[in-house]
Amino acid sequence: MERKHAYRLMLSIVLVLAFFYTLGLFGIIPFRVSYYITLFMLVLFVILRIEYHSRN
Repeated sequence: MERKHAYRLMLSIVLVLAFFYTLGLFGIIPFRVSYYITLFMLVLFVILRIEYHSRN
């Protein structure tokens, strides 16, 4: 149950970040914010992949 709760929390964070990323693409907020959000999501993806493969 703990892992399921953590993934739901990460999903909500990623959805909020995707919203801010979209605002950056439209020029409402500085594009630099979108750039850092992209980097954060890539790092999160790599960490989750490494964790997944280390369990198996």
